[in-house]
Amino acid sequence: MTAPSLRYVTTRLNKRHVEALLGNYDAQPIVALTAALRVVLDEPDADWQALIGASGLPAERRQRLLAGEQAALDLLARELNELRGLAT
Repeated sequence: MTAPSLRYVTTRLNKRHVEALLGNYDAQPIVALTAALRVVLDEPDADWQALIGASGLPAERRQRLLAGEQAALDLLARELNELRGLAT
């Protein structure tokens, strides 16, 4: 029997959240993404590592994000901007 898929996304970003993400991303991408993920995952006090761990993203993608790979960070920013949350 297969375990049910866990859904971590509880909140969609609103226009104000996305504007803050995009406005802060170039100067401090991880800070901007952390703020957005805190909203999406409904974890207002979680740090970057905990948020990535709770994101439900594939392991390889989580590793790339935690390593600070620019392409992975850019993809997450684009996903949060376009979907107002994480792809499931």
